Amino acid sequence: MANTLDPMNLKQIITLHLDGYSNRKTGASLSISNTTIPLST
Repeated sequence: MANTLDPMNLKQIITLHLDGYSNRKTGASLSISNTTIPLST
């Protein structure tokens, strides 16, 4: 089964990224792997 992000998680990821969160901190905040996050910081 492929890992997918639902639109709500993607919106939260973008918001946290714009607030300056790292992938690691974003992943921890959303309880997902930081390698799942499609943005590079």
